[in-house]
Amino acid sequence: MDRATCSNSAFEHVVRRRAVSGFTLLELLVVIVIIGIIISVASVSVNVLGRDNEIEDQAKRLNAVISQAREEAEMQARDTGLYIERDGYLFMRYNYPARTWLEIEDDELLKRRELPAGLQNRLWLEGREVILKTHAESMKDVKQSAAEASSSSDSSQSNVVKDPRVPQVAILSSGDLSPFELRMEREGKDFSWHLVGKPDNSLTVEITDAQH
Repeated sequence: MDRATCSNSAFEHVVRRRAVSGFTLLELLVVIVIIGIIISVASVSVNVLGRDNEIEDQAKRLNAVISQAREEAEMQARDTGLYIERDGYLFMRYNYPARTWLEIEDDELLKRRELPAGLQNRLWLEGREVILKTHAESMKDVKQSAAEASSSSDSSQSNVVKDPRVPQVAILSSGDLSPFELRMEREGKDFSWHLVGKPDNSLTVEITDAQH
């Protein structure tokens, strides 16, 4: 038997032995890690290129809460408002004796809700974008107003401190809803979910290109 034949025979023996013995534990671990990386990349791609479920859930939730707030406003004959911040939103009711809007804090459905990290609100009224404040900025105004009221010599008979915040969206006891367009979007992305209150008092929610 010549050297070439011996080499081929040895190679075939190694291959057959390899096929019988299978993969080592280290090789299996490497394969599992590679598969995990592929699955992770695929999941990220679907999240980036597909629908953003987190924004969709937030937009649809607010749509449902506004509808509920409208029903309560009509049933209780109390004017309600939606105050929108860049990083969240809250509902307010108008206090006629004190002539001020007050935040609703004792209602689990209507109390303030903060958007998840990375999401933000943008608001349009009558075709113009409204510059929204963050919750921290809003609360700074509230505290400053309270401090000014406590130091004022012109004390009011009412012990209700006027809130400087005024809802951008009115939800009246008549059932009327002031027109608005709210966009919920993720920073750095070119799409958003839109919640639109139309002049006919209808309310719609849909996904739209944020760049239009």
